[in-house]
Amino acid sequence: MSMHENAQALLAWIRERPEATISDIVESGLLKSRSTVSHAARYAEKSGALERIVRSGASARDRVRFRATGIALPEIAPEAQDTGPSFDGLLQAWGIAHRPVTLPMLEARRHQLSDDG
Repeated sequence: MSMHENAQALLAWIRERPEATISDIVESGLLKSRSTVSHAARYAEKSGALERIVRSGASARDRVRFRATGIALPEIAPEAQDTGPSFDGLLQAWGIAHRPVTLPMLEARRHQLSDDG
């Protein structure tokens, strides 16, 4: 699953609860590993879909909790999912043409070297 799909699954799960820790999510078996859960939570948090709640004085396991904000994850454009890397933006920023310019040729000369001396 992609990071976006993992974050969507995490949000669907966490919306059913008031709040949850990373350990709660891992124990549910929703995603494959703790690092996958952490990355999905970070992605959703950066998108504004999850809120991080830090409780001072709580144990290390319960210190950081997450709550859904009600904001949906941004949709990924279909062309962004299917295409590979593209340098079009760089070429445009540098002013490099996508297709080489065809220059008119006014005069052509052919030179041939020979070994006959």
